[in-house]
Amino acid sequence: MANYSRWDDVKKKRPGPDADTRAGVEQDLALGQLIYDLRTEAGLSQRELAERMGTTQSVISRLEEGGGARNRIDTLARVATALDRHLVVSFPETVPAKLKDAVQVA
Repeated sequence: MANYSRWDDVKKKRPGPDADTRAGVEQDLALGQLIYDLRTEAGLSQRELAERMGTTQSVISRLEEGGGARNRIDTLARVATALDRHLVVSFPETVPAKLKDAVQVA
């Protein structure tokens, strides 16, 4: 039988992610959730969205899981176009408290 207590000791000694890393992961997950919500609202399967974008279902799955970390703007623009939406990138001096159908990155 494996000695799992040693593995637990190793995990406890490893430092957790810093605040910036954690924030980045949370943003990636929020973006993935938004893409999922918009896709299901449009009544599309991952495969159908992928076909509209000219990509594969696995790419959509990765985007929705938040694994498309630091998504390229051109990929997000293709998602928006495939969902009959618009992609808006902005650098305002002040940010509204909540944006509808959006994920705030900064």
